[in-house]
Amino acid sequence: MTTDRDLERVAAAIDDAMRDAPAARPRARWEHVEWLRLKADLLDRLAAAQRSGHGSLSRRAELVRDNAERLADHLTGVVPDPGPLPEQGWPGTGSRWAAAAAHATDPD
Repeated sequence: MTTDRDLERVAAAIDDAMRDAPAARPRARWEHVEWLRLKADLLDRLAAAQRSGHGSLSRRAELVRDNAERLADHLTGVVPDPGPLPEQGWPGTGSRWAAAAAHATDPD
């Protein structure tokens, strides 16, 4: 029977192997994104064996996947621009909100 401690050891071995491999051979940026996605998939499989969706392995997999997607967004230039908030609400209220927001940020 596999215990959580055994799964954590396997995850640590994956971390070590994936940390040592880049030092031996530098990768291109997109290859690094794929490498991170692979690591997240491996951690997801371990988390499934952990039988608890809220375990440390599933959190680690999610963090690695978030890092991979952030890097991919950076490489493609798809980083979201916060920009101005859209006008929403009932007819006529959006323009009042925009006017109030403009007045609040007006220096004089």
